[in-house]
Amino acid sequence: MRVALRCFVLICVLLAAAAVQAAPKIERVITPGGIEVWLVREPSIPMLALQAAWRGGSSSEPDGQQGLASLTAALLTEGAGDLGPDAFQDALRERAISIDFGTDRDYMTLGLRTLSEHRERAFELLRLAMTAPRFEDEPINRLKARARVSYERSRTNPNALVGERFAELAYGDHPYGRRSSATAESLDRMGRDDFATFARKALARDNLVIGAVGDITAAELARLVDLSFGALPANAELPLPAKTTPRTSKAPVVIQFPIPQSIVLFGAPGIEREDPDWYAATVLNNALGGGSMSSRLFEEVREKRGLVYSIGTSLSPYKAAALFSGSLATSNDQVGAAWDLVRAEFARVAREGLTAQELEDSKAYLTGSFPLRLSSNAGIANMLVAIQISGLGLDYIDRYPELIRNVTPEDVKRVAQRLLQRDDFLVVVVGQPAGLGG
Repeated sequence: MRVALRCFVLICVLLAAAAVQAAPKIERVITPGGIEVWLVREPSIPMLALQAAWRGGSSSEPDGQQGLASLTAALLTEGAGDLGPDAFQDALRERAISIDFGTDRDYMTLGLRTLSEHRERAFELLRLAMTAPRFEDEPINRLKARARVSYERSRTNPNALVGERFAELAYGDHPYGRRSSATAESLDRMGRDDFATFARKALARDNLVIGAVGDITAAELARLVDLSFGALPANAELPLPAKTTPRTSKAPVVIQFPIPQSIVLFGAPGIEREDPDWYAATVLNNALGGGSMSSRLFEEVREKRGLVYSIGTSLSPYKAAALFSGSLATSNDQVGAAWDLVRAEFARVAREGLTAQELEDSKAYLTGSFPLRLSSNAGIANMLVAIQISGLGLDYIDRYPELIRNVTPEDVKRVAQRLLQRDDFLVVVVGQPAGLGG
């Protein structure tokens, strides 16, 4: 398995080298209207990709209106200005323009893709979607019906159930503890005025970051950005959640569910993106459980002992609470043995750190695969937004490989003790688990 891993890492490095010869040059553009945009010019392909994000996602919804953010995002392209739902979609299709709004816990997001020759029309349609959405009854009722079906299905989905219960226990009455998608009850409480109000309060200029990549000059991009985003309100009015710390527990929580296998979700406080230990945590997590088939947990728990069907860990640096979490799926009778082994591996890594080979492989994978995230215009635009959100600086893409390579065994061991040296991971299980102690 370790030999296969090293071969895989080598392949990733070679692919990355072929995909990206040099880090893209980023231009910081300030429009006449005062909006900041990061641009990577790519004149070889007659296309433009733009990504934007507004601070304030599902965690900024009013209590009792779960799903308001995601439904608002979906409705923005269901008719705007003098174009009804069908006419707006036709206007996008006839010029192969893509405009997609979305949400997560902390942000509303936008992705725009267009051929260079149609960018004027693309930015005009974008302006209408952001500033003059129609919120008509037909698309509202259609999307509500779809959300209602999704909610009913989630009541019998063990992955949805374990995630919801984990969030409730980890965050309590904090907005992160609420379901981010709609419920039957919340759908009944939302109407056109709610969607219009949320859009108006969320989509503003002071909570906005933008990245763009493509065949366009800085001056032309600035003009088009002012055309679309310059019409937004100056200031957002959404409440942002206060900082919190995920709760832990020494006793597992079991949701009895009649299925042959159990889904286990576990977690504890993590490391913030701005923390100096972030890069050491990234190396550790990749080696421990974030590297999928190349990780220690996959090797020890699944490959050597066959105790799980799947297993992994992740770092989630949400704006209001950093989380280290993991999950596994296994037959009901193996839950206790699998979790005991995970805890034993956590204790071993906290005590000993990673092996020299694990550290080398994790660094090689992370530095080798990083350029693959920059192999498309959309990927680069996403990266530009992420860099701005975290305040990483214009030279971050150049600095990233060195930040990973500079992680020492001592750094990893210190972070492992921060994350793993504990006996109070919050553990939530959906299924009929056996052998699960405290």
